[in-house]
Amino acid sequence: MWGLIITVFLVLYGVMCYYIGRKGWNTLGKSASCFNRTLYLVVFFLLVLPFPVAELGEDVLPASIAPWFIIWGGYSMVAVLYVFLLLLTIDLLRLIDKWVNFVPAVIKEHPKTPLTLGVVVVILVLGTVAYGGWNARNSVITEYHVTVDKDAGPLQQLQIAMISDIHYGPIIDTERLNRLIEMIHEIKPDIVVLAGDITDGSLPQREARKLAEVLAQIQVPYGTFAVPGNHDRDLRDDNSALMRYLKEARIHVLKDNYVSVRDSFYLIGRDDPNRHSVPARMELKDLIKGIDSSKPLILLDHQPVDLKEAEANGIDLQLSGHTHSGQIFPANLITGLVYELDWGLLKKGTYHLIVSSGYGTWGPPLRIGNQPEVVSIKMTFQ
Repeated sequence: MWGLIITVFLVLYGVMCYYIGRKGWNTLGKSASCFNRTLYLVVFFLLVLPFPVAELGEDVLPASIAPWFIIWGGYSMVAVLYVFLLLLTIDLLRLIDKWVNFVPAVIKEHPKTPLTLGVVVVILVLGTVAYGGWNARNSVITEYHVTVDKDAGPLQQLQIAMISDIHYGPIIDTERLNRLIEMIHEIKPDIVVLAGDITDGSLPQREARKLAEVLAQIQVPYGTFAVPGNHDRDLRDDNSALMRYLKEARIHVLKDNYVSVRDSFYLIGRDDPNRHSVPARMELKDLIKGIDSSKPLILLDHQPVDLKEAEANGIDLQLSGHTHSGQIFPANLITGLVYELDWGLLKKGTYHLIVSSGYGTWGPPLRIGNQPEVVSIKMTFQ
């Protein structure tokens, strides 16, 4: 299935590249000098080739250069997308102008208009991509306040730090994780939860150890808990090196399991719904059998799905990630259609859902139209 998605995307990418290349050649290349035509072709291929090379050659590129190709390919892919959208918009405006005639003749007939438009497109795209790279590296703390009408014993308030979608790997390294630890300490939480996609895939043993050593710096009164995400391949195997190192770091991974925390509330962790191994993900009603539902119930589920099931089973607060809030505009328009909530807080009766845009990035190391975040939740019990 994933191979089919990649194939379709590469075909669409090829169509965008052809459209950009033809428009650019007709505007800038045909009448230019031999040197300028050569320069145009070099710049064009440096723009469009890195992404497919990184995508198709990830397993054969030398380890020393593969991460650089992934980063370069991510930047160039987004640049291609925005150049395509801007050129398409210009062509649509030209088409509308044929009917409505709203563009002044002095602009349409000026010989330098095509070049000027090209320069404007390049400046807009470069500025947007540069901003996206900066934005992806500058996380914020997003605060929520949730009130639950349940007795938590002596506990009247609970301060939660929630982090999702770190995607530790070639792009998100230990330097970025050190900033994450600082932000968690700024929140001063009672409990820390990692809502899936801690990694960007399987990790070599050395990297698994480095990740666990950084996460071990999280020292909070009620502990640190995690659930698997769709990218957390090493969390599917209880005997993996990462699971062993996380256990040593006192990071508790909940896969279709729950814990009673200080006899005040329950923390319930679901396995990721994309997991196709046996046994399959448990039904929530079966998972919470034996739980005292008069106490607050907090559910960790990587993807913001099965909301009606959570609401029907008395969940007070569900914490999810996965969506990245689209990560790169206009993908947020798609996630907004796919999920009932792709970012923020949703309240239905006594049920609350908080979806994080995530801390890291997947694919292009850019964020445009949203911000990476660490979520701070003050939960009050009545």
